Amino acid sequence: MSPQRPLKIVRIIGRLNVGGPARQACLLHERLRPEFETILISGRPDKGEEDMSYLLPSGEVHWVDSMSRPVRILSDLRSLIAIYRILRREKPHIVHTHTAKAGTLGRVAAILARVPVRIHTFHGHVFAGYFGRFKTWMYLTIERTLARFTTRIVTVSDGQATELADKYRVAVKSKIQVIRNGFDWKDSSRSREELRAELGIKPGQLAVLWAGRMVPIKGIDLLADVVRSASPNASLQFLVAGDGPERPRFEQLVRDRNNVRMLGWQRDVAPLLKASDVVLLTSVNEGTPTSLIEAMFAAKPFVATDAGGTRDLAIGLNKKDGLIRQAQNGFIVERDAEAMMTCLAKLVADPGLRETMGRGGQSHAVRNWGSQRLVNEIKQLYYDLTASAKSRTQAV
Repeated sequence: MSPQRPLKIVRIIGRLNVGGPARQACLLHERLRPEFETILISGRPDKGEEDMSYLLPSGEVHWVDSMSRPVRILSDLRSLIAIYRILRREKPHIVHTHTAKAGTLGRVAAILARVPVRIHTFHGHVFAGYFGRFKTWMYLTIERTLARFTTRIVTVSDGQATELADKYRVAVKSKIQVIRNGFDWKDSSRSREELRAELGIKPGQLAVLWAGRMVPIKGIDLLADVVRSASPNASLQFLVAGDGPERPRFEQLVRDRNNVRMLGWQRDVAPLLKASDVVLLTSVNEGTPTSLIEAMFAAKPFVATDAGGTRDLAIGLNKKDGLIRQAQNGFIVERDAEAMMTCLAKLVADPGLRETMGRGGQSHAVRNWGSQRLVNEIKQLYYDLTASAKSRTQAV
C-alpha cells in the first residue's frame, strides 16, 4: 500500500546526452510523476552532444553546470556541494543515480545528507575498454566502496549483474537487482518505399543502419573496416546515424567509399529503422544497447559484437561457429570485420531469414522491453526499499 504522503525521489544523471541512460532517466522522471514527487538533477551535455531534455514535457530539471564528464577536482567538488544542498533542502526518501559520475557524486551527497535509500543503476560500466590499468583499478575501488553504502544496485541485464558480482566484485549478488530498460516504441507512419527513396537506397539493396555516439568505445574503427570490406558488394548500403568526436576520423577512413551515408544526430530513428533491413553494432563495451532493442521493436535483425550486454538480447543463442554465434533474432560476433561481413552476406542472400529473425525479435521486445513493465518494477523497488528502511529505523 502506498504511503499517505507521496514518496519524494531525487534522480541524478551526469548529462542528458543522446543514449540509453538519458532516455531511461527522462522516461522514469515523467512517468512516475502521478504517483511520486520526482526531482531530476543533471549536468549539461558536452560540446557537440545532442541534448535530450526535449524528452521532458515538464521541463523541470535542476541543472548542475559544473558536473562535467571528465574528473576535475574543483568542478566535481562544486557539483557535490550543489547536489548536497538540493538534497538537504528537498529531504527525499530516495536518491536514484544513473551513470558513473552522477553515481559517485550523487551517492556521496546522499550519504552526507542522510538520505535513507540510495539506489544506483549501472547502464554500463567503465571497467573495460575505457582506461588503462591504474585508472580502471581506481574506478573499481571507488565503486566497491560506494556499493557498501548503497541500498540497492540495479543493472539492466543479467550478464551485467554477473559481471559486477563475480568478475569485478563490485557488490554481492544479494545487493544487485536486474531491471531491464523500457521503451515507448512508435513505428513511423511514412511508407518504407518513400523513406528508402529519400535516403537514396536502391531497389534490391540491403540497408544496414548503425546508430550511436561516435566515440572510441562504440568501435568506430571496426565500423570503418566493415564499410570498407563491403564496398565491392553493391547490394549493401550503410546508414550512419550519429555524431561525436570520432566522426571526422571515421569520415577520413571511408572517404573513398560510396556505400555509406552520414546522417548525423537523429531524434527519431523509427523512420531509419523502417527503411533499413538490419542493424549493425560494433561496440567494445555496452550495458544494454538501445539500438538493438529498437531494432527488435522494428522487426529488424542485428549483427552485433559480443560486447557486455549484447549477448543478453540474443534469443536462443547457438554455440560459436568460428567467430560467430547465431540467435533467433540476429548474430553475435567477435570483433572482426570479415566475420561481420559473413553475417551480413547471409542476410543479403536469405530474405526469409531476415523476416524470421525480425519477427522473433519483435515479439521478444514487446513482451520484455515495454515501458510500463519498467515503471511497475521501479515503483515496486521504491516501495519495498522505503518500507525496509522505515522498519530498520523503527527497530532502532
